[in-house]
Amino acid sequence: MNLRKWMTLFGTTILIGGLCSLVTGVVMLLCDSSFRVVKTEDWLFNIVMMALAGLSLGAFAHMGFFAYMMLNYIARSIIKRPYLWVALQGFIAAFVLVEIAYWTYGSAFPDALFWAAPLLLAVASIVVAWWKVKETTAGAWLPTLFFMIAVTTIEAVPGFRTEKWTSLLFTLVPLFVCNSFQIMRLHHILGKPKSKPAPVAAGAN
Repeated sequence: MNLRKWMTLFGTTILIGGLCSLVTGVVMLLCDSSFRVVKTEDWLFNIVMMALAGLSLGAFAHMGFFAYMMLNYIARSIIKRPYLWVALQGFIAAFVLVEIAYWTYGSAFPDALFWAAPLLLAVASIVVAWWKVKETTAGAWLPTLFFMIAVTTIEAVPGFRTEKWTSLLFTLVPLFVCNSFQIMRLHHILGKPKSKPAPVAAGAN
C-alpha cells in the first residue's frame, strides 16, 4: 500500500462516516424529535454537527483499522502457527459479544438491547465476512468477524458508556459502515494485477 492509496482510503472513509452519520442522525431526528447531537433547538445546526461528528467517527474508524493491521502483522510475526492466531481472533470475537450483553444488561439501555445489540452486530458481521470470503478466500472468515465485532465495539465504547440507545446507535452505525468499507477495500488495494501472457512473436511456429 503506497501513500496515495492510503490517503484515498482515509479520505473516502471519513466521507462515508460523515454521510452515514448524517443519514442516521436525520432518520433518528424524524423518529424522535428530542434527539440532539448538541443542546440546541436549531435543527440545521444539529444536522451540520451530525455530519462533522461523522467525519470524526470515520477518522476514528480508520485509526482502528490501522491499529488492527499493525496488531495482525505483529501477531503473525510472534505466533508461528497461523491457525492459532486465527482461532484466537474467533474466540475474542465471541467473547466481545458476551461482553456487550454484560455491558447493556441491567443498565439504563432498553431491556431488549442486552440481546438485540450483540445479535444484530453478529448477524451484520457475518454478512460482511461472507461477502469478504466470497471475494477472497475461506481463511478470511474469522479475521473479518474479529475486526467487525471486536474492533468496532472498542471504537464504539464511548457510545456504550452514555447508556442512551440513541447515542449508541448514532456511534455504532457509522463505525460499522466505515469498517465494512475498509475491510472490503483492503484486498482490492493490496491485490496484484494478473500478469498477462507474453505476446507470441510474429512468424513463430
